[in-house]
Amino acid sequence: MLYLVVTGGAEGTGPIWIFIVSPVTYSIRGLKRGTSDIFIFLLAIMLGFYCADMFNIYEYKPAQFPYRIVFSFIIVALLTGFYEQSREKYSNKIIALSQRNERLATIDPLTELPNRRHAMHKLSEFKKEHAYKGIPFVLLLADVDNFKKINDKYGHNFGDEALIHLANIFKKNIPQNAVASRWGGEEFLIAIPNVSVTEGVNVADKIHDSLKKAAVSLRTNTVNLTISIGVVQSEENRSIDLDIKHADQQLYKAKEQGKNRTCSA
Repeated sequence: MLYLVVTGGAEGTGPIWIFIVSPVTYSIRGLKRGTSDIFIFLLAIMLGFYCADMFNIYEYKPAQFPYRIVFSFIIVALLTGFYEQSREKYSNKIIALSQRNERLATIDPLTELPNRRHAMHKLSEFKKEHAYKGIPFVLLLADVDNFKKINDKYGHNFGDEALIHLANIFKKNIPQNAVASRWGGEEFLIAIPNVSVTEGVNVADKIHDSLKKAAVSLRTNTVNLTISIGVVQSEENRSIDLDIKHADQQLYKAKEQGKNRTCSA
């Protein structure tokens, strides 16, 4: 472009090509970098016109032609910049909306734990690692004891606070590579990769101990939650649904034996 400006191109029409620079630059470089690039380019073009005249390389006619080209380029660059600003603003809104929708699709809004859909996706990944790498995982299926009575006695707001409290207990007591999810209602599923059933039971015991030490409080009401937990280890040739079914059987056994306990297989 600078060469066309200095030499005039074909019959002085070379500078006309500079008008494609601003839309192309903004589309490639974005608003901030594009603006700085176009500013530098504009200075170079003005220098090119100056050199063409100073060193008699090319004589533009009329003499006002270079000024008109420069002012026209500035106007086109400004309009293109305003368009790019609007495009980026709209694009950022679309990205933010997409991220929000993605979060809503995978996170339970009350407890901020992964929801059932996301948990199944992670379980599929764990199952593949079990099949191809021989890395098993342990499932902990937990259910809040007497949750309906808590809701009926203290209200649904207290029940929601209890579930949030329980979710925070899970986050503090499970390994970093584990996934705790809200499975449905007052039921939660925790998947821990590369551990034994014994280690899974130890995690369950830590959760029980934490619930004993930390009560749920809302206004004047305070309750120590208890949960029943079923623990099983995945089997390579068993489906995820069957793994969960076996965990549910252990959970049912814990309920039958008096609740507030862990049963494992």
